[in-house]
Amino acid sequence: MINEIKENNKKSLVNKVSDTRRTFIKSLATIAAATPVVGSLFKSKDTEAALADHTMYLRGTYFESCTCETICPCLLLLDPTKGSCTALLGWNIEKGHVGTTDVSGLNVAMFLYAPKNLLKGGFTLALYIDKSASSSQRTALTEAYQGIHGGHLGVIASLAKGAEGGPREYLPTRSARISYMVDSPHRHLVIDGIGENKMEQLAGPVTVRGTPLAVAPPYAITVSRASKCEYSDHGITHSYSGGNGLSSPFVYMDGGNKQTAIEKA
Repeated sequence: MINEIKENNKKSLVNKVSDTRRTFIKSLATIAAATPVVGSLFKSKDTEAALADHTMYLRGTYFESCTCETICPCLLLLDPTKGSCTALLGWNIEKGHVGTTDVSGLNVAMFLYAPKNLLKGGFTLALYIDKSASSSQRTALTEAYQGIHGGHLGVIASLAKGAEGGPREYLPTRSARISYMVDSPHRHLVIDGIGENKMEQLAGPVTVRGTPLAVAPPYAITVSRASKCEYSDHGITHSYSGGNGLSSPFVYMDGGNKQTAIEKA
């Protein structure tokens, strides 16, 4: 009887994890389904005007590196190489708006620490907004990356710390001079006085697509290896080399999965 109860509890736990993964993947798939269409249509000024009613539209490129081995198992919903995952990410917004605020040409960076399998959430997140952003631009981008407008950024924000049903918790957002440089195969991110990420894409280049987890689905992800990833802020110090690196284009729009957020030191 005891063994039967244990087995039933085990099956229940497996089912809950499976349901969580299915729900998360379904969220990603719903958002990703429209993205390639939007990405291609936005080459047209007419389409740009047609989509002006969206409360958020961000387009550009991003890259990140983390403490996982190449290729990062988190992309396949597997546990991080070291059990936890620490990452530094950067986005260059080539064109975009949040509400009525134009945010084209600005950079955003993020420090991320996931204590276990990424689907289990509990992320520690810290946002950095381009110092050249105006007050209204900083507010708009903070709201976007904290998931207030939903969409894929809302999915990412949903994994931040916070009680179930409560607001997502972020470390205080800071303004910083952010340098975002791409000279293929090299990529270099500098958050002035705070962090640096330097990586080089693997020869080929090596790309992966169709992964169930991605920062910018459904675009193909170019795989790199980081020669330097350093971060020091909010009482956190991180230094790592030789980790996994990823990069791709991105398109984020408003949608479901809207979040609320608070900042806690």
